[in-house]
Amino acid sequence: MLLSAATLSQGVTPSPIENVAPCDMPELNLSQAARLYGKSRMTLHRHCASGRVTSRLSDDGQRLIDLSELIRTYGEPPNRVTPDTPPEPSRRDTPEDTIQSERDDLLLRELQALRQQVTQLQEEVRELRRLPAPGQLQEDIGRAPPTDTALHTPGEPIRGFGDLLKRFEAKH
Repeated sequence: MLLSAATLSQGVTPSPIENVAPCDMPELNLSQAARLYGKSRMTLHRHCASGRVTSRLSDDGQRLIDLSELIRTYGEPPNRVTPDTPPEPSRRDTPEDTIQSERDDLLLRELQALRQQVTQLQEEVRELRRLPAPGQLQEDIGRAPPTDTALHTPGEPIRGFGDLLKRFEAKH
């Protein structure tokens, strides 16, 4: 505090620093300040180390900077967000975004078509399960399958393609 000679000659004594009310501005850690001002934490750390920005260490070792000190050094925050506001993702409409959007739409339509197809197939399976099993129909019960015991005995194995061909020709 600078006092003029006139002030000192009038007998005015300056008030001690302890009587000055602390500023009610919030203190921000380096991450919050960096996010608020769009600077890197390393830049803020360098500015604190060089004395450009006044900071203090908290009890838990975090470097804290008063918001008024940030405003003094860098001016008003550019995006007017609070320190706890998460950064908004930048949205740029680039050709890659347009292509990605078209791919997403195509995949969504394909997914919807596949779901519809699965639903149709599930319905078809339900209908098929309601039908009687083969051999349980009245016309199948009255007609017994032809058996040719001379060509094939039930336990006789097929030894080759010739045996298989003979059995096929005998049935048809």
